[in-house]
Amino acid sequence: MIRRGDIVWLKIRISPGDDHLHSVANRHYRMKTSIPLAFVLLFLTVSALSAKDQGIDDGSPTVPGKEPMLSMNLIGFDAVTGDLRARHNLRIPASEVSPIHAPKQTYYLVDPFDTQSPTFLAIRSQVPYSVYDNFLTSIYQVEDAGSQFLYPFDTHRARIRLFLDREEGLGPGGRPELKRQPFTFDFNVPTFEGYDVTMTPTPDNSPTLLDLEVTLKRTLPIRCYSVFIALLMLLISVSVLRMARKRFKSTEAPEMGEMAFCAALLFAFPAIRNAQPFAPPMGVLSDYLGFFWAESLVAISLIIKLNIWLRRKKHD
Repeated sequence: MIRRGDIVWLKIRISPGDDHLHSVANRHYRMKTSIPLAFVLLFLTVSALSAKDQGIDDGSPTVPGKEPMLSMNLIGFDAVTGDLRARHNLRIPASEVSPIHAPKQTYYLVDPFDTQSPTFLAIRSQVPYSVYDNFLTSIYQVEDAGSQFLYPFDTHRARIRLFLDREEGLGPGGRPELKRQPFTFDFNVPTFEGYDVTMTPTPDNSPTLLDLEVTLKRTLPIRCYSVFIALLMLLISVSVLRMARKRFKSTEAPEMGEMAFCAALLFAFPAIRNAQPFAPPMGVLSDYLGFFWAESLVAISLIIKLNIWLRRKKHD
């Protein structure tokens, strides 16, 4: 009889099979704990890289150093009108700012290819807090009018050119003397929804002149999806035409459901066509490759079936 306080020694024998089960259980436990940990580490890594790439803008209108800095952000593109919208932000050196939060000398950021007015930004030395009024919104016209009709293989190009001048006192006749200023350029290539954007410096690009060529192309998923939609409509319409041909060779009248299906396709294809990303106006390349042919084949099939039904259907 075992009483309270007695020390009992138990000798347990573990067979080789039990060792195997124990190791399997340990591996299963480690897998269950390591998989969630891996997802957590992956999420933290992606978040850190995203924060590092994007950064946080402190909103300061000045920059350290001796050269102004120009930041540019492409904010939108309309393929129908060919308008590329951009927003420029000019920051002057902190050493060039006066106590009234204005530059000691007036700066002019000039955008000669801007299609709207005004085409320049003036940060004036006599205006208090003018360093905060340092944004210029520009609209550029692409150089390939009509390229949108090659959807989804359209390519659009635009030219961006900017330079910076600073007043260096008054010259003859009381006119201000302007001196071209070097500046640094800060730009993150945007990813428009549905477009791949590349920017290429031209041979005229220099520290005192920003000269870039912007190229916009539809993304690969959009091109693949548009081709898939065109092939889908073509295959369906060819199948419907084969159904009409088979009914024409038979001696029976087509059923009403067959004709209703063809009529429904005539209205369904435009909806499928407009389901393409950024559906363009009617008459683009993808329409000639798929939509127009599909509508025509379905319409011909429906007319054939209607005529067969009128000739073979027995009416009371």
